[in-house]
Amino acid sequence: MKLAFSTVACPDWTLARVLESAAQWSFAGVELRTFGYGSTRTACDPALTGGDKVADLFEDAGIEPAGLATGITYDEPVFPPVIGRAIGDFEKSVRLTKSAVEIAQGASLPFVRVFPFEVQPGEARNRGLRRILERLDLAARTARHTGVRLLLENGGSFAKAQDLIEIIDTIASPWLAASYSVTAACAADEDPVEGLRALGRRCEVVRIGDVRDGAHVPLGDGLLPVGDVVRAMSASNSRQWIVHEWPRLWLPDLAPPEDVLPKTAERCYQWWGEGQGEGAPTRAAAAV
Repeated sequence: MKLAFSTVACPDWTLARVLESAAQWSFAGVELRTFGYGSTRTACDPALTGGDKVADLFEDAGIEPAGLATGITYDEPVFPPVIGRAIGDFEKSVRLTKSAVEIAQGASLPFVRVFPFEVQPGEARNRGLRRILERLDLAARTARHTGVRLLLENGGSFAKAQDLIEIIDTIASPWLAASYSVTAACAADEDPVEGLRALGRRCEVVRIGDVRDGAHVPLGDGLLPVGDVVRAMSASNSRQWIVHEWPRLWLPDLAPPEDVLPKTAERCYQWWGEGQGEGAPTRAAAAV
């Protein structure tokens, strides 16, 4: 099992502390959240550190980089219609993607997470989708010859696996794959086990979390079928990353990471072992 956590859980920690804790809690990897060059929103943003140093810190800690998470979307309306392309900034999201790919490449991070996002109120889905596809196609091209791939994550108007399949298969780029959020899929009334099965090899990252009564709770304490997802991945001998997102960056009143993430690892290894028809494996055994 390739288990990681996102640094949205610990935005005030240094990268060295993040990686030391990941090793201590038996995580195989860490996904880094970035806000781009010049941002100080998180202390562990790789844009604040030289890429070689970031890569060296991962190697020294024995932790794998699970990718770079961004909030980049491709849905911005064109206004005024038609002429807005000439007088507006139609390709802003493409430039932001290029910058994120450069950060990832410099730090030897394999993926950059992005989103399609919303069809505008009153807009036909096909029209909104065309705008997203045009920008995303250009964005994917920025990853050529970099060793980095974009991962498109479900959410907004494109919350189901079939939405990701439609976009990824239409663009048909070797630099574009999927990140599948179990939370977003469940919010759209999709069975995430079936959604993940439909995505198949298109998917590189499965993002997990748990919710009860509208609030984020530790894995296994909520109502989402996270255990079913991990067991299904185990039964199929999946090599996809499992990334736990504990969104303390956005919700600072959530419990601190040291109270939540060790339990995340314990439960995920237990579920993985159940999927193999055995007890909870060690990190080393689960990584085989």
